[in-house]
Amino acid sequence: MKFIQVLILIVCLINIPAVYAEEFIPKQTDKNGYVEPFQMFDNVFYVGDKWCSSYLVKTTEGLVLLETLESPYGRWIPENVRKLGLNPADIKYILVTHGHSDHVGNAEYIQRMYGCQVVMSKEELQLAKQQSKKSKGEGHFEAPEVNKYVGDGDELVVGDTKFTFYITPGHTNSCLSIDFMVKNSGKSYRAFMVGGHSPARNNAELAKVFIESMRRIRKLALVEPKVSVNLANHPHKNKLFENKELGKRNGAVNYFIDSKNFFDFLDMQEEIGFKKLAELRAIAIEAGSADAKSSSAD
Repeated sequence: MKFIQVLILIVCLINIPAVYAEEFIPKQTDKNGYVEPFQMFDNVFYVGDKWCSSYLVKTTEGLVLLETLESPYGRWIPENVRKLGLNPADIKYILVTHGHSDHVGNAEYIQRMYGCQVVMSKEELQLAKQQSKKSKGEGHFEAPEVNKYVGDGDELVVGDTKFTFYITPGHTNSCLSIDFMVKNSGKSYRAFMVGGHSPARNNAELAKVFIESMRRIRKLALVEPKVSVNLANHPHKNKLFENKELGKRNGAVNYFIDSKNFFDFLDMQEEIGFKKLAELRAIAIEAGSADAKSSSAD
């Protein structure tokens, strides 16, 4: 009987996927892009790294994580949560803007560790699966199990916090942007995370749609209460670390509250979109001209 039990155990161990084996967690070094976590608002904390943003939102019914970084660097997130005096087991939801590896790369890992529910759009999960297949070595990740698909205008209420989602394509086909309220010294401010930080690299149609999405976001953001907190999903896009340093010099001011920062960011995004669209159209014209010359030569 004991022999059969041992045999069953061996078979089970053999069948455990490699991803569940002892997983690599990189050292927390400046070279790796590690950033000590810090508090931004009464209910929002930064748990991302130098290159990609990840925000933790504290609600009356647990924690909500926005974005999960590139694998394996997002495996720092649970420790970062502990450093803030919070418990990663209290993460109830993971909100993912799109399926690129630097945003979804650790959703499955954190979901598996703590049983969180993952929220994203259906089309972006397919992109996450494609990216997963391409991931290798220490950067390998699995696509998460999505517990709640959301579309344009859908909402998620977690305790005292309501998250509103918008489909804002252009960076990818079905990027999610996220709209919710943050609190600073008890006062509420409207925050917005734009799902895609730049237009698609090689798709003129998506570049055009990206511009339209930025214009739509601007209209949404102007509705009172006007957006005054830019939770960009890459820290260089909202001057995150610069504003953190300003706050160290003057603790009386929260420099993350800056409506101009958000609308300047949208202007910059739209300009990037126009440049990319012009570039891709020029390439298409050049390619068409080359094809025409080739055909006449034939």
